[in-house]
Amino acid sequence: MRSFIENFPHSSNRLALAPLFPDYVEEIKLAAETSTLVPIPDGARFALFSFDASVRVKLGTKTTVLADPRQTTDGSGGEWNPAARRIPEFLPDGVTRPTHLCLRAPAAALGSVSFYA
Repeated sequence: MRSFIENFPHSSNRLALAPLFPDYVEEIKLAAETSTLVPIPDGARFALFSFDASVRVKLGTKTTVLADPRQTTDGSGGEWNPAARRIPEFLPDGVTRPTHLCLRAPAAALGSVSFYA
């Protein structure tokens, strides 16, 4: 898997704003109001998202589910339309390793998730 962070001189100034094309991309077709799990490939440290509609994303495991949008007061919600995120070593519990991304859209959506090391 291609690295997201490049060595100097490519990591400096304007070149750092445009990463290389990824060599690991998952194309995804989301059905309306259905949670979809996307496995995180081994070695992935960054995920970049591109969809043609609004999408919620939550980092988790193969049992993670995103319910209908609702107001949360405990921090358990999904994030709407992230652009790029770093994949942490552990989930907030400090023990569980993330293995999947859970995605859900209010309407059918097409898109991709690009992974980088």
